[in-house]
Amino acid sequence: MALSIRQIHPVFVGEVSGVDLRRPLSRKEAAAIEAGMDRYAVLVFHDQNITDEQQIAFSRNFGEIENSAGGNVTQPHQKRLNPLMNDVSNLGEDNRPLARDDRRRLFNLGNQLWHSDSSFRAIPAKYSLLSGRTVATKGGNTEFADMRAPMMRSMTTRRRSPMISSVSTRCSIRAGYWASR
Repeated sequence: MALSIRQIHPVFVGEVSGVDLRRPLSRKEAAAIEAGMDRYAVLVFHDQNITDEQQIAFSRNFGEIENSAGGNVTQPHQKRLNPLMNDVSNLGEDNRPLARDDRRRLFNLGNQLWHSDSSFRAIPAKYSLLSGRTVATKGGNTEFADMRAPMMRSMTTRRRSPMISSVSTRCSIRAGYWASR
């Protein structure tokens, strides 16, 4: 089956089929996925039972991978995953749930708030690649916002709002992948 991308939201989000992320991508497949990111901003890959190493190999198709060092409060000796992976979970290095007052757990609670991954870095990440290894059957939703549509709408509107005319902003259009099992 050839790689295909089907739009699943009226404004953005595409669902990818016909690709197995456990194996290396061809240049054509990587180009099609990158074009899909340009078009849809978020791509969903269902039923991809990938390892951390396979996710890293997939990620390398799209540029240098950001090292997760300095991105949270986890000390090097407490890490469960490769430094190229960000661990957003409630598990400690022993794979058991963190205590309620554990600093790492409290830090990760902030991920429940709206945020843009890596926007604090000097060079923000081009993409965020998320994979759920153990996914809750209820709750735990990840939500995405595509800022391209309102930005394009505001750029084509001749009216300017006096409230924002003097504000200087730096916009980072971000995209994400979601691979689920």
